[in-house]
Amino acid sequence: MRLRSRAGAGLAMAMALLVGGCQGGPKPPENLQVAIATGVGSDAVVRSSLQRLASQMATEFMRNNPGTNLHLRFLSEGELLPNLRDHSSLGAGPDVVISRVASAAKLSSEGLVVPSNLSPKELDPLRIQFLSRFRQGNRFAAIPFLLQPSLACYDRARLPTPPATLDALLSRAAEGVRVGLPLEMDELLWSASGFGASQPLLQLLEVDQKIRRPLNPTDRAKVLAWLGWLYRANVQPALQFVDSSDELVHKLATRQLDWISCNATAISHLRRNLGSRLAVALLPSGPDGQPAEPIARQLLLSFGRDSTPNQRRVAERFALFVLNDFSQNNLMVRAVGNMPVNQNVIVPVKESPQLATMERSLEASIVPSFLQGTGLRSRTEALRHLLKQDVYGEQPPDKVLQGIEALSNATP
Repeated sequence: MRLRSRAGAGLAMAMALLVGGCQGGPKPPENLQVAIATGVGSDAVVRSSLQRLASQMATEFMRNNPGTNLHLRFLSEGELLPNLRDHSSLGAGPDVVISRVASAAKLSSEGLVVPSNLSPKELDPLRIQFLSRFRQGNRFAAIPFLLQPSLACYDRARLPTPPATLDALLSRAAEGVRVGLPLEMDELLWSASGFGASQPLLQLLEVDQKIRRPLNPTDRAKVLAWLGWLYRANVQPALQFVDSSDELVHKLATRQLDWISCNATAISHLRRNLGSRLAVALLPSGPDGQPAEPIARQLLLSFGRDSTPNQRRVAERFALFVLNDFSQNNLMVRAVGNMPVNQNVIVPVKESPQLATMERSLEASIVPSFLQGTGLRSRTEALRHLLKQDVYGEQPPDKVLQGIEALSNATP
């Protein structure tokens, strides 16, 4: 069994074991470290939602598993990797990690997490969506936990009927409806799908050279059409481009905007500010009627490399607990915007138009695997700079596209 260092707890645990063994007393509690990445940059809304959710999960698990203590550590996605490197260098990495796909992929590539020991017999009854994408041999590098769809959020008092197409969105902006869009490529890519440009861009920006694909003439025309639409959109005085999706949520909540693209996890925050004025809809389709294909956020469960055999067993028991039918249903109900990966859970779409919209969004969404989409997140700042050049007319679309193509050939 590998010895591991737990800050400030090693000596105390050793004494407890010694005393307990001599006296025949109760077994000391098993302590499990859970690292939770709560979003990127200024995702304050997502961070707050996930913290509440994780605390509820931990309390319920400990109630059902006496003798187990869960210790939660909340980190931003940017802090996660350096933190785990430092702790794992001391043999004290976490037992469970909850993070987005790009972070989980990096942790796996560096060997900071290890594949799950959970068997098909244990996992198959849960019917976990997208599980096969994370298979490594006969094990799984990570396990899907929750899905977070993207939607249109708007103020129904200002906009009784949401725009169904990108052209209609610009028309409403021309009429004075205040529209907000983010300058984050992974949050804005849904608008490119209306021109058939999202998949070509994803393939162009892949970090894996085996998957990366340069643009052919047809795809180049599609991307240029999208970049041209972004430029024309910014000509509308009522349409604003902002640096982050979190800023969009704030502006809608404070009634500075009337319509935004948003992640469904922002709904609770928006409802506290807008009340019954808040409404949600599918993101607008493109000129050819093709549905928007947003990138759905996906949270994964990964398992640390430093766990003792017993800690690993408890960690995997925790994973099965949060993935079972009861827990996944509760997570969907308690934390609005989080959708289950357990396909046994029935989403009450007839009773909740809001959940029905989320379900329809997921049906059209791009749900990334370990490799897909990581190129966008690893190049966030460089892509934002290029998008700004386009929307503010600093460079024509063809020059901006040349910059994106050059970026695709650079090491992220």
